[in-house]
Amino acid sequence: MKAENTYIEVASAEILDPRFETTKQLLEVCQVALENGRPKVARFKETYSEDKAIVYFEVKDENYFIEVHVSKGPKVEVHSVWTESGHRVYLTATSKELSFTQLSDQLINFNPLTGWSKGDLRKNNASKHTFSRVSFEPIKNQAYGLNEKLDLLLTELERDIEGVRELGKKTKAIIAVCRRQYVSGNAGIHLDSRTVDRLHQLGLGIDIDTYIEGQEIR
Repeated sequence: MKAENTYIEVASAEILDPRFETTKQLLEVCQVALENGRPKVARFKETYSEDKAIVYFEVKDENYFIEVHVSKGPKVEVHSVWTESGHRVYLTATSKELSFTQLSDQLINFNPLTGWSKGDLRKNNASKHTFSRVSFEPIKNQAYGLNEKLDLLLTELERDIEGVRELGKKTKAIIAVCRRQYVSGNAGIHLDSRTVDRLHQLGLGIDIDTYIEGQEIR
């Protein structure tokens, strides 16, 4: 059996038959989503630390995750259990003068791009957009910590610093964060000086919207 499967099996066993009090408390108010009768894995990260891996499990009808830390050895076993907020982290730029195509032309080194042009019908077909937007979100999976996902996005954008800076001169460009936080989770946000400097080099600010979800631990 591959190491990844071993970690996932050990973590899944804790969800199905919890031994940790934290797991028991969480499962009283959080229902883990199932897939083929097994806890549904949103993401596996073997490189969390030198001696631990993490398995992220989806919570039914919610956008945050239960994370199970598993020791790598010599005995593979659950080390700790907690929650991780769901994060969307993406570059987005808006303009009332440029079309979606013109905005996209400023980001030729990035794919996929999403958005719309000013005058396009909204999804409800009841009104039209009053501005154009282009967005670049390379990682759709939300089972990432904020700093980890932000680091990965900035690394992508740094492949074309001048292009991103030029976009910022012509549009309202920003790093947007949608944070789905468990109500009893850690609300803290920390950006270190290196991250702030990287944002500055790209000419980008950051906007963080936090949404609180779930029921409190009893």
